[in-house]
Amino acid sequence: MGGAHEEIRALGGTIVAVFQYRAEPTFHFCRKRDVPFDCLGDPDREAYHAVGLEDGGLLEYIGPRAAVGWLKAARHGNFGGKPEGDVAQRPGTFLVALDGRVAFAHYNRNAADNPSNKQVIEAVRAAAALEGATPPG
Repeated sequence: MGGAHEEIRALGGTIVAVFQYRAEPTFHFCRKRDVPFDCLGDPDREAYHAVGLEDGGLLEYIGPRAAVGWLKAARHGNFGGKPEGDVAQRPGTFLVALDGRVAFAHYNRNAADNPSNKQVIEAVRAAAALEGATPPG
């Protein structure tokens, strides 16, 4: 998401990453990788459970689909590092509109199944257009 950060900001969006680590390791993880947005720690995984992100199976994290995703990420210079926390925890990407509705939800099928920056930017663009629309009546 770092590569999409400026465009998302220009559209009026804000990126916040939630990790299952405590605050200090989360801070250091993001700082080491020059993450340009806020990173929050959620060691009890309350946010994960609130949006329905549960644990996945072993093959989702060490299977061939995950391996292909990791290789694609590595080609772009993105390396996950040493796994910590519950490695079976499925990640996801969500766009919450100003009115509190979830305007975009991507539930990863495996650890490397992230939506493209283009998908997220288009979702932000669509939500921004709706926010600017005048309600009927």
